[in-house]
Amino acid sequence: MANIRFMPIGGQDERGKNIFALEVDQDLFIFDAGIKFPDKGILGVDVVIPKLDFLKNNVKRIKGIFITNPASYNSGAISYILKEIDVPVYCNEITTVVLKIKAQRLRVKNKEQNFHIIKEHDILEFGKVKVEVFRTTSSSPQSCGFAVHTENGVIVYAGDYIIDGKEQSYFSTDFTHLNEISNKGVLALIADTEFASRMDFTVPNHKIENYIASPFKEKKTKIAIGIFEEDIFKLGEICMAAKENGRKIAVYGRTMSAIIESNMINENLVLTKDDLFSVEEYMNSENGILIISGTGDVLYSKLAKIANGNDEVVEFKEKDLIILATPPAAGVEKRHAQILDELARTDARLIALSDKNIWSMHASYEDVKMLVSIMKPKYFVPVKALYKDFLKAEKAAIEGGVHPENVGIIDNGEILVLSKNHLAISQERVETGDVYVDGVGIGDVGSVVLNERKQLATDGVIIVGATIDTRNKELVSLIDTQMRGVLYINEDNPIFKILQKQIAEIIKKGESLFREAPEQYDLNNIKREIISKVRSSIKQESGKQPIVLAIINEIDGKEYVPYIRNTRNVTNYQNKKTNYQKKSSFKKPKQN
Repeated sequence: MANIRFMPIGGQDERGKNIFALEVDQDLFIFDAGIKFPDKGILGVDVVIPKLDFLKNNVKRIKGIFITNPASYNSGAISYILKEIDVPVYCNEITTVVLKIKAQRLRVKNKEQNFHIIKEHDILEFGKVKVEVFRTTSSSPQSCGFAVHTENGVIVYAGDYIIDGKEQSYFSTDFTHLNEISNKGVLALIADTEFASRMDFTVPNHKIENYIASPFKEKKTKIAIGIFEEDIFKLGEICMAAKENGRKIAVYGRTMSAIIESNMINENLVLTKDDLFSVEEYMNSENGILIISGTGDVLYSKLAKIANGNDEVVEFKEKDLIILATPPAAGVEKRHAQILDELARTDARLIALSDKNIWSMHASYEDVKMLVSIMKPKYFVPVKALYKDFLKAEKAAIEGGVHPENVGIIDNGEILVLSKNHLAISQERVETGDVYVDGVGIGDVGSVVLNERKQLATDGVIIVGATIDTRNKELVSLIDTQMRGVLYINEDNPIFKILQKQIAEIIKKGESLFREAPEQYDLNNIKREIISKVRSSIKQESGKQPIVLAIINEIDGKEYVPYIRNTRNVTNYQNKKTNYQKKSSFKKPKQN
């Protein structure tokens, strides 16, 4: 009998960052590898990826990463993973196109050979284990589910799916194939339950055709429509509506441009070169369609740039219509509300579809129940959802035929043991966590950095600069104090003069220490004392606790010529010679 364990590395009790490991004896099969968007309180972070220590420590046991569709929540971490380890990635044609573009964008080189295109009914053999590919209905065409054939039975990872018996295209589910897999005996069904709290079938609430039909019939009206780049199903609806109304289509987004030019999409939508034109041609047309796409905040940034008149090509004009056809994704709800306000300020008309109008293409309550009844699994494991959705999915699975004790709800890092007789949660755990990505840097942003960013945002920063003589540690320059986000001050402000005096006294004390015991002198201690004194003074004055940076340069005083900015400072330097100024170290020769 095979030893089978299921381990969520991300995606449990959170929105996004989906990545799951299935261990069959010593072999590891990784399903999906996504990102999530940071909470609004996390400053300066672009995306959050799962902690990759488990993958790096077990890379020799990994047989492959199996991606269901190109949505960022399921595939966005692939480029970051390939930077760290070398593993094969199995996905369909569209997903391969998207992931290669993202790999280029993140400067991941020489990894093209890692991608292996798979199709429905493909069977991949890994020793005693076989992985069978089946097709599901989601926002991307030919989305994949995977059936892992083991000695104990079939483990089905359904990924994203909805139940739509009427769909007859590259987006349709092969229910005959699902029945064939079911007849082989499904030990466990691992399925997306993100929206199990919606008490219905997702179909037909996922379609936008009824909302765009009337606007597309308007004459002499250019339409700009914003969608996430993974919303390829919506892309198909937009293209069909455009063709029916004799409108040409332009695409503003590198990834979506590559998708619409792919053979699969062209064949499915029957698009020709006459149906497409450039963004520049759209601007000069009377009734063109512009599809603006991006992932997460990227889409909103593009729309904001255009709305503020900062885009070099696209401009929203009075007779234009803007349709934001995608409800907000998890993690960017605030940004979604902000962009609606910015778009409303333009001269163009605005139509925004909310999640009350359009449901994302994920399983609802009845979809979960239907899939369970089709697959007839012994065990049901809900994934990709918050805990409240797990409870709804558990109820749906029980109504679909699963015994209550056979539903396995687990958290990230927990290990679920799947035997023929029972489910059990192991006492072992897998190391999991969040890794913050800032630009192309992975893991450079830790808790200390995030706390400092919050502090900068609320209390500001003070930068203190001074120069001392390396020979005797005497102050040989003016003390420069710069503030941002703390107080508005000028050189005549009392707090400014107090800080200057305090800093000069600290440096003077260090100078005395250096003369008496040079071995005890430490410039870092001087900096720390300056930082503490400045923060204490500012807190008393304003109640704020800013970040303080102390920069003290050491130079050879013999070659130092004071830098003086203006006439007033010249007078101060020559006449007043205050405590925080240094007299010249050169002595004039006596006059005879």
